Amino acid sequence: MNKIIVLSVALLGISACSQQSQSLDFGPRPLSSASDVAANWQPSHKVEPRYPKEAVAAGEMGCATLEYLITPSGEAAQMRIVSRTDERFSDAAIEALSRWQWQPTEFNKSHQTLKSQTRFDFCIELNGEPCKHSLLDQTCEGSSSVTSTAKIYTQVR
Repeated sequence: MNKIIVLSVALLGISACSQQSQSLDFGPRPLSSASDVAANWQPSHKVEPRYPKEAVAAGEMGCATLEYLITPSGEAAQMRIVSRTDERFSDAAIEALSRWQWQPTEFNKSHQTLKSQTRFDFCIELNGEPCKHSLLDQTCEGSSSVTSTAKIYTQVR
């Protein structure tokens, strides 16, 4: 009898977990245009990604493009890496994006879920020279970008 109760509780727990993950599945959606996203959702909290320390020390620039859903609660969900130059940059981008928040606009009273895409650029300014975004434009896709800049100054003796 005890085995039946334990088995029933375990099956109930597994069933509840699978139902919860199904409720978070928004299904396949087309990528929304930047104008559609702006018309429906306004960023209320953006966190700039942290430039990976190892990449700064090595003088490496890079990028990562993420695709994600803006949920009815104004959070990023189902993040997917579209392109990246290095895992360190995509990890930093995911960490930052997971902390972003959006507020629905007056036109989005139903809090419509939209799929969006953002490119995160990690660029180095050396001795005050602006970073060269053209190198990153050829590597990661996307026009809507957020830049994390590392400023490095060297002393000449």
